[in-house]
Amino acid sequence: MELRRPSIALVASYLESIAEMTALGEVIWESMIPRAGESLDEFVERVLSSEDRPEPGRVADSCYWAVEGEVVVGRIALRHHLTASLEEFGGHIGYEVRPSFRRRGVASEMLRQLLDLPRARAMGRILVTCAPDNVGSNKAIVACGGVLTRTAFVEKWQRQTNYYWFDLPRS
Repeated sequence: MELRRPSIALVASYLESIAEMTALGEVIWESMIPRAGESLDEFVERVLSSEDRPEPGRVADSCYWAVEGEVVVGRIALRHHLTASLEEFGGHIGYEVRPSFRRRGVASEMLRQLLDLPRARAMGRILVTCAPDNVGSNKAIVACGGVLTRTAFVEKWQRQTNYYWFDLPRS
């Protein structure tokens, strides 16, 4: 598995991954899918441009699609800084694994590769949050060196949240 930047060549497989999550009733953030009237080229460009030209109200992020062969098996994004809202819920990193590829170590590998990128290393201290009952995500975070610092109820989302920190060696 490798992390690749979103591309038009992979967009069909990426959308199949989103369809799998949708079929299970999982929450899909609107920034993760093409908007009404948006071409696939425009969608990919929007995702890529968020790295240096984030939309109003959003922080800059670097998005990658996890790929096995030519199949998108997951998505992971590194937010370049935290807002008060992201510090409470979301953290620096957000990711999803395609349902048909879960329980195969994809989340751990995506996280490991992302944390090894120069941008993440330059940031040094990285926050990742997840639900306490998301066993797979909690295991992936711990396997990659995340340290659980607290669990708290997030009023806005009406759920408990685990807060993990990574202290990365700066490169």
